[in-house]
Amino acid sequence: MGAPEESSSNKPLSGAPIFVIRPATPTDIPAVFSLERALASAAHWPEASYNQIFAPGSPSRIALVLEDESHSLHGFVIARLASGECELENIAVSQNLQRAGAGTLLLQSLMVAVREREVQSIHLEVREWNTAACALYVKCGFASTGRRAKYYSNPEEDAVLYSIQL
Repeated sequence: MGAPEESSSNKPLSGAPIFVIRPATPTDIPAVFSLERALASAAHWPEASYNQIFAPGSPSRIALVLEDESHSLHGFVIARLASGECELENIAVSQNLQRAGAGTLLLQSLMVAVREREVQSIHLEVREWNTAACALYVKCGFASTGRRAKYYSNPEEDAVLYSIQL
């Protein structure tokens, strides 16, 4: 995985301490996996899938993490790049920072990294019941482009598709 060429961005979230968004590294995997497991709304991947992000020969990805001043991880976003497009594969924000701007900050940072790679669009799918995520995507400029019937299992449900042209 090639790390984005951007520098870290320090931004306050709703009166909170300073947070930094930086490229993820293999040493972040345990914290990313732990955060993902703690959130019912996150896409749950096997730990091996996170390790694969950094493996030689893996598809090109952007993986960013959100951490506080003490280097505690509070969020992440992972996206795959292919043929001038980007697929947002996974995004998660710790419970205490949800609806406080952390998801917006992660998505905006992803958009910057994607533009730097001259990618023209970002696509994603989300469980239809995840209205908070749907609202976040719309707030960040994504438009609903359709549905995939019975895309998810456990429980079975449709996916709502979103895209943004950059």
